[in-house]
Amino acid sequence: MTRIVCIAIGLAALSGAALADEKLATIEGAWRQVESKNGAAKEYEKLPDGVEMTDYIVGGRFIWTIVQNGKILGAAGGRYKLEKDKFTEIIEFVSGDGVPDSFVGSTFEFTVKLEGDVMTKVGTIQLGGRDSKIDEKWVRCKP
Repeated sequence: MTRIVCIAIGLAALSGAALADEKLATIEGAWRQVESKNGAAKEYEKLPDGVEMTDYIVGGRFIWTIVQNGKILGAAGGRYKLEKDKFTEIIEFVSGDGVPDSFVGSTFEFTVKLEGDVMTKVGTIQLGGRDSKIDEKWVRCKP
């Protein structure tokens, strides 16, 4: 009987590891931001017309871009880590007037929640030496 319990516990541990790998694979891909409630905002807001923010997450690397009318306004990227529901961005580069140079070398941690093809990222970033709350909703890009 003890041997059966040990085998059952071992199988449960292995399936938990498989689920962690599955979650990692699930977050990978291209995501389009649909709305955000950042800073002191009380309600979710959509991006302005003609502006699209896309986050590409794959192979331990990420890059997000902000595009308006076919031109990149800003971008940032680097490495990421995912441990359970904690998504950490380690920013290695930035581009564009709308992305602070101070982001380079920064590490931002978010709590992520995945529900089908919707991802919510909630956390805090440093803007101008102050903490700023980030609460974003993203949808998986489809071909």
